[in-house]
Amino acid sequence: MRYTQLAKFKEIGEKGQKTLATKTVTIVGLGNIGSTVAVMLARAGINLRLIDKGRCFTKDLSAQSLYLEEDNTKFKAKQAKKRLEQINPKVKVKTFHEDLTENNIFLIESDAVIDATGNLETSKLIYDYVKKKKMIGIIAVDSGSQGLVVTYDKTTSFEKIKKHVEKMEPIDQAGIINPAVHMAAAIIVKKIFKILLKKPFHKDAVIFDVWKDTLRRHRL
Repeated sequence: MRYTQLAKFKEIGEKGQKTLATKTVTIVGLGNIGSTVAVMLARAGINLRLIDKGRCFTKDLSAQSLYLEEDNTKFKAKQAKKRLEQINPKVKVKTFHEDLTENNIFLIESDAVIDATGNLETSKLIYDYVKKKKMIGIIAVDSGSQGLVVTYDKTTSFEKIKKHVEKMEPIDQAGIINPAVHMAAAIIVKKIFKILLKKPFHKDAVIFDVWKDTLRRHRL
């Protein structure tokens, strides 16, 4: 059985694993965090909607575990679908090679949305739709050895989210180490499990630094 180990975990169980297989999660942004989360969710049997208009580049591979050297300059959405279907042919992976706008924001509608764009303008667009549809959203940002994961719903103020995001140093200045990416991805996937299984979860901002071994949580 492909999901035997997942189903053995008492907080999920066989019933929970079967529930996860009926759910769909949208990931906007298939860079460091987005692509890593996609791998973890696909391995758990969760269906995916992936949105990104960018390309893969060799210079980013140290922080992106989904792509290979041969994917250099190819479109992320197309390559992500190819790799994920190799990892787990049973999951449904729909990809959209486009930028999100007010005209196509409906593409994100699903059981939960992960915003890994690193772009506040796009994040606001996603936030507004999540709030309108009474969905659950997660925003994730990484920088250097740090990461930020914000979980929100229709009651959460975007200004509070924005303040946390703006404190993160731009990745093109700070660089990134892959432990920070995987830490953020682990936090996100754990949150997604709880959201999809309708278990209690915190609406909060989790801020960590894997180099300094620190983690803080702020309620929103």
